[in-house]
Amino acid sequence: MNINEALVRIVRQSSPRLVFNILEIGARPIDGQPEPFHSLIPMFPGTRINAFEVDPGLCETLNNQAPNGLVYHPVALGQKEEERPFYMTRHPMCASLYKSNERLIERYNNMDVAMLKDVSTIRTVSLDHFVAVNDLPAIDFIKIDIQGAELDVFQGGASTLKNVLAIVTEVEFFPLYENQPLFGDVHAFLAKSGFAFHKFMSLSGRSLKPVVFNNNTNFATQHMWADAMFLRDPAQPDIMSPDQLLKLAILAAMYGSPDVSVYCLQEYDRRRATATSRELMSYFHGGQAGA
Repeated sequence: MNINEALVRIVRQSSPRLVFNILEIGARPIDGQPEPFHSLIPMFPGTRINAFEVDPGLCETLNNQAPNGLVYHPVALGQKEEERPFYMTRHPMCASLYKSNERLIERYNNMDVAMLKDVSTIRTVSLDHFVAVNDLPAIDFIKIDIQGAELDVFQGGASTLKNVLAIVTEVEFFPLYENQPLFGDVHAFLAKSGFAFHKFMSLSGRSLKPVVFNNNTNFATQHMWADAMFLRDPAQPDIMSPDQLLKLAILAAMYGSPDVSVYCLQEYDRRRATATSRELMSYFHGGQAGA
């Protein structure tokens, strides 16, 4: 049994009816691999994932293949309820509410996928509006990747964010889209909303033409974007309920931070007079801490 399996067992014993409520914003499959949090559906029966992708046809296809508990919505989330230009790119994965910064990206290798193909109009709704209209329960976790418009969604979801425990968001360090918010903007907003930056889980980018390193046009000398993880501020564990501590423990371990899991279980034990953290630590001391 690895440490993640042990943690799931410990948490289920402590709270047998625990369920997660998750938002996956920008849910177009890229490499055919499911997101790690999809595994929470069988682990914690009753877990719900509401996923968003603007293409209605793709949502229909994905819904036909989805397990119970996972629903795809052909909805564009934004800062508010309004009509916005929607910029289609050569590859749909790069489409955005922000226009591609073509004068910049044309200078880099293998960025043709982000070049503008067409412009349409799309209606956006705020995250708070969607949650209220659909009577969703408190959201525990958000995974978001919508090509520069992530801050728009956070700004339109101030009420929803109050209950969120962890966020994995794509961020940009380089203006791939015109007038887009960058990592500093996202970080500042989430910090004011009670989140602490935890880590980058990837760093990606490109190199300037015409140089190609190691025959790899995706080689990054310029870091342009990454997935960033934000957690509910660990300096304020008292604002989380016992079940929220257990949920954050699971989410942190799922993304490679079992130290946060132990921290959460220690606070849980302090309140409940249990020994879950010591039980989990035994897997470290026994040399079984591999993921």
